[in-house]
Amino acid sequence: MMKYFCKVCGMIINENNFNYNKEAFIEKNTMENIIRCPFCGASEEYIINRSEEFLNKKIEGINKETNKILDHAMKLEVFNGDFYRQASLLAKDINLKEMFKALSNIEYMHARIHKSLIGIEKLPNLRKMDYSKYHSDEILVQMANKREKHAVQYYRKYYNNLCNDKIREIFDVLSLVEKEHIELTK
Repeated sequence: MMKYFCKVCGMIINENNFNYNKEAFIEKNTMENIIRCPFCGASEEYIINRSEEFLNKKIEGINKETNKILDHAMKLEVFNGDFYRQASLLAKDINLKEMFKALSNIEYMHARIHKSLIGIEKLPNLRKMDYSKYHSDEILVQMANKREKHAVQYYRKYYNNLCNDKIREIFDVLSLVEKEHIELTK
């Protein structure tokens, strides 16, 4: 029985879940070759076969600016997760529905990673948006692409303002995942 751990989100990866959220990735995991975390999208260098020090633990002593950046990153990921959840209901094409559902799961996991770093208990409940004006699959995909680009820009913009190398590493990892999502939503 295979059993791996993701250092970024802390999830256990095994034969029952290695292909979870496969619709959110261009390259897919196989049982013989785990190339990314199926929960947060971290690359294979963050997949380990034993429990080690995970990156997604509360970091003591972060300054106010870093805390604010993480709080905004968490809300950005929740906002995007909410969008993808709604897009999965609005999309007409079954493959897009599945992709949006998987992207929603990934974005919420990113939000949970930020939540863990800050050390708070619950994700925020953001104001519910009405996305029914996006009346076609093409528009939903365009909006998804814009959101992914915005997330990459956010991680890049605030990278040097972070007070901790571990948080910078997580921003790098999540930014790479978002860049793949840009390709997926082109």
